Amino acid sequence: MSGKRLEIIGWGAAIAMGLILSLGGWRDAPVLAGPQRDSGHPFMEARLAQLNDVYLTEGLKAARRFARRRGIQVQGRMVQVVVEAEQSGSDLEVQAAAVLVGRAVEELGGRIEVAHRHMVQNMIPLESLQALAENAAARFVRLPLRPIPLTTSEGVAQTGADRWHAVPAYRNSGEAPVVCVLDLGFQDYKSLLGTELPVDTEAVSFRTDGDIAAGTPHGTACAEIIHDMAPNAKLVLVNYSTDVEHHNAVEWIINRGVDIISYSLGWLSAGAGDGSGPICEDVKKAHQAGIVWVSAAGNSGRQHWQGRFRDRNQDGWQEFDEAGSKDADYFGFWVDKGESFSVWINWDDWGSWNGSRYIGSEGNDYDLYVYDKNRNLVDSSTYRQSNGAAPIEGLVLKARAKGWRYLRIKKRSAVRDCRMEIFVVNASELEHVVPYGSINVPADSSYALAVGATDWAGDFPHPYTSMGPTSDQRIKPDLTAPAGVSTQTYGKFNFHGTSASTAHVAGAIALIKEKTSYSLDQILQLIKIRALDLGTAGKDNLFGDGRLKLAK
Repeated sequence: MSGKRLEIIGWGAAIAMGLILSLGGWRDAPVLAGPQRDSGHPFMEARLAQLNDVYLTEGLKAARRFARRRGIQVQGRMVQVVVEAEQSGSDLEVQAAAVLVGRAVEELGGRIEVAHRHMVQNMIPLESLQALAENAAARFVRLPLRPIPLTTSEGVAQTGADRWHAVPAYRNSGEAPVVCVLDLGFQDYKSLLGTELPVDTEAVSFRTDGDIAAGTPHGTACAEIIHDMAPNAKLVLVNYSTDVEHHNAVEWIINRGVDIISYSLGWLSAGAGDGSGPICEDVKKAHQAGIVWVSAAGNSGRQHWQGRFRDRNQDGWQEFDEAGSKDADYFGFWVDKGESFSVWINWDDWGSWNGSRYIGSEGNDYDLYVYDKNRNLVDSSTYRQSNGAAPIEGLVLKARAKGWRYLRIKKRSAVRDCRMEIFVVNASELEHVVPYGSINVPADSSYALAVGATDWAGDFPHPYTSMGPTSDQRIKPDLTAPAGVSTQTYGKFNFHGTSASTAHVAGAIALIKEKTSYSLDQILQLIKIRALDLGTAGKDNLFGDGRLKLAK
């Protein structure tokens, strides 16, 4: 391993979306949370173990087919994975453990892509997957986890930002506010330089392939709105694709020196919902560095349910309808043909966050099952939380035909009836919907300014916008802002979602910073005071303090 790789591996923080580790002694029971089922391999994520089994028994073609259906990235004979090394002990001990992992990867014919503290992201041959998991240096082998873009202008005039544009700048051009758009991709951004985007826009990719476009214009559209709101602000575009890359990107942004991070992404089941967890830890670090983190509340308002586990007939299955109904324990949702969708459940047994991991879980264990329209079992996620894994189960699937699908939740063992939470991504309709509590990570962080979506023309809340409270009963979002606006990237009135709303708020903060002598803390207070109070008087879990309004 080169000296550069050794240096890279030596630094880091935590992990992300639906993947929280609770680490004990060396090579203890696995503690992965996320898409799981019993695999028979204690040190490999279940979907990877299934892929390994398919490859060994049916060959490469069948393994590739399985990977496509399960959202696993396979290139040729190589699969992208993250290896977790031991993270307890001193920084030097963690670094040494990660170096051993890197050596094991290379000895097995793999290629290291990127590393962060105890995590080593790499491409490994399918035939070496099991050997890697069994290597003593590898505490656990998992898939990289990825966030979701919250996409679902006229907002410049509606918020009153246009009336600020003519105000003389308080700061000179060398002190222009710097806004970082931290996103998944910036397709075609170069074609907009000098028109919809500043000519001096900076772009940096933390993806292992260095692809700043990454096949999505989502970040480009967000940057357009920020430029519309604050034409003189300096823009820095940063993208990533996995949890490991995210941590490295945030460290770079902090060292780069920015004023505001515009974050129009969300992670599901990536923490206890109380502002703790690895992604929220990145937000906290940015806040401590004096950066304002503006975070999309999420688009899960119509794709969320929560409630206490209820099993009145004592058959072990969660009941969603009244007792006695033959369908009481089936939760229906509609998907379209060819649509990739995911189902996630989590429950309130995370334990306590100590700054790097969760500790003290009770081990309450629930399983997830998904069925087709005829109630035939499609797949299951049945990892044993009694082994110390985080309280999450999840599946990523693709619909071969449109129609209803169903999920069920089974209690395997529990000392109490936990509060259950369900997210179904890319379903057009859910049989049961509870919008309250649907706030995404890291918008649940007390260090993030969470933004919900209202219609630019009518000031009504969009039904998809995620709502609080957080699991520790704090009000979220903090603010709302326009969505359904026009951009060059998405067209007329076609940029929906809390993504668009977030960009409006990030741009507003940059605009006020340029035009006044106010500190960032003072600007946040000004925005709160001037917000147009909508709905229930005072701050609430739908509008926060109200809709962004810069002019009286």
